[in-house]
Amino acid sequence: MTKSKRLDFLKSYLKLYGVERIELTNETVDSISGIAIYDENDPEERQEFIWHKTETQVPSPELNILIEKIVTEKWHTGDKISEHIEELELEEFDNSFKEKILTELFDVQIRMVDDGEETDSYWVHY
Repeated sequence: MTKSKRLDFLKSYLKLYGVERIELTNETVDSISGIAIYDENDPEERQEFIWHKTETQVPSPELNILIEKIVTEKWHTGDKISEHIEELELEEFDNSFKEKILTELFDVQIRMVDDGEETDSYWVHY
């Protein structure tokens, strides 16, 4: 079985929301869905999701690097990124590439599913 770039990205991205683990429920050519588990010990702390992307539409690997840095440096509160992130020096990227990666981050939208219906979204903003 090939490694899922979508699942790898989701594991990184959902760390922004405090997700501890992802339980994959379905993976098709056009989407990936599962359950985001915030607390392994609390069955209420779960959220179903679906991401309508193919394996070839996954954001660049550099976005995972940025997300890990945001999480490690605590430059966010849930879906809200520090307004000063554009001013921060990221040694991993030059400024023009940093803007491209930030745009990529703000373009990600993963749909939440409640009672079988797509409701809200995971998405990052200032």
